[in-house]
Amino acid sequence: MSMKVVSQISEPQFELEFLSSEWHKDFYDSVRAQFNEIVTNPDISNWEQNYWRKELLWRLRAPLLAQLPFNIQWHVIGLDAGEFEHIRVIREHGWNRTFGERKNLMEVAEAVQKNLPDEWGVNFPQILDMKNNVGRTEFKERIILISSGLTGPYTVLEGNHRAVAFALKKLESEQINHVPKQYILGISPTMSSAYWLNG
Repeated sequence: MSMKVVSQISEPQFELEFLSSEWHKDFYDSVRAQFNEIVTNPDISNWEQNYWRKELLWRLRAPLLAQLPFNIQWHVIGLDAGEFEHIRVIREHGWNRTFGERKNLMEVAEAVQKNLPDEWGVNFPQILDMKNNVGRTEFKERIILISSGLTGPYTVLEGNHRAVAFALKKLESEQINHVPKQYILGISPTMSSAYWLNG
């Protein structure tokens, strides 16, 4: 394993990363003008900004976040392309019904490539669109992972479509330059209580 801990980050930093990846969505159209500055030009030391970023993130993602334990430590980690392949997709009804449990990114990418029926709301067209834009679009938001410990196994909490798109591109091109090198990782000794953990 060549996993490297780049840094430990605070909960407000994690929330900023997560909110930044969601900020383009239609859900935020009505408040984007009001709050755009604290998302695109944030001050993590400002408690009021931190409050509003948390509030905005929870407005959209409460069902996901409410299933996580409270005692999470957040880190930026580095993984190589081999380790990337073994990251597991989220444990969620639609993904489980489509691919089965405990499936990693390459297994899921192979299933998409083989035209597995998309009958449970996974949204294969979104994955394929992202795959076709690899190299054309800058995917700057880091994929967010969860695990019971630093050494894994890792589950994608946020960025599942993106991660599968990168895996599919790797499968088709046999190239690895597009595979992310850094990720956000949340660990907790009680992470097994999180519904989304695919462990």
